[in-house]
Amino acid sequence: MNPFNDFRNYIKVEKRYSEHTVRAYTDDIRQFAHFIRTEPDSNRILSASQTEIREWIIHLMNEGWSPRTLRRKIGALRTFFKYCMRNRLVVVNPAENVILPKLKKQLPEFIKESSLDALFSEEQFGNDFPGIRDRLILELFYATGMRLSELLSLRISSFDWTKGEVRILGKRNKERVVPLTQNVQQLLREYIKKAREKYTLSDSDPIILTDKGEPAYPKMVQRTVQKHLTAATTLEKKSPHLLRHTFATHMLNNGADLNAVKELLGHANLAATEIYTHNTYEKLKTIYKQAHPRA
Repeated sequence: MNPFNDFRNYIKVEKRYSEHTVRAYTDDIRQFAHFIRTEPDSNRILSASQTEIREWIIHLMNEGWSPRTLRRKIGALRTFFKYCMRNRLVVVNPAENVILPKLKKQLPEFIKESSLDALFSEEQFGNDFPGIRDRLILELFYATGMRLSELLSLRISSFDWTKGEVRILGKRNKERVVPLTQNVQQLLREYIKKAREKYTLSDSDPIILTDKGEPAYPKMVQRTVQKHLTAATTLEKKSPHLLRHTFATHMLNNGADLNAVKELLGHANLAATEIYTHNTYEKLKTIYKQAHPRA
């Protein structure tokens, strides 16, 4: 039995973790194994102690790793040793009681509505295939709050043209349905028409394509978003996730129900969605100070 390879297959096939998470967890375990001078597929890792894990975390802290990343690395070890306990390879989980580094409370950044209105009213996208595709990428992120991985998994068959909805395959293969605005539906039809004029595109193919007609990839989409958001915001991180934060914040600022936003985002629990209410509260405080005569 190879506990490392078996664990990787377990979280990929049985737990259905995303490719990103599988890669991060296996890299974390490999990094820890090298710290204690062994290989991840060696039985030596099964005798790792809580002290060794703490020493590794302190070492990483001294190297400047962020608390968020360190928490993930501890989580990866906890999950690995929990799997080993279930398979009776270890008696205790040495990572279980390792203290997690504290996170600074950081509100999600978002783009002002007026800035996005200006962005989408600009003629910077163009009417050729790349221009319409780039606009569609940004519009889909902002209209649905979907993640980058979810955008890349979209097919033409993901869309219900009669109901004006899109089926999004989220984390751990959990599917959710999100409505689309008339504007986005029209843009989608225009894009698909352009794509089929240039390339062979079936209903089961990825909908977002490169200039060469190949399936889009993460770096390409990230570059596209960063390029166009430069015209809309001075925020340092111009990413697809910024548009997801913006979607959630604007929805709540305009009176959407918290539970509804949770479902639209595909969050597993309400706590993950509640962080966006802090931005809404800050907006309310600003309005109060501007409007109340004694503020």
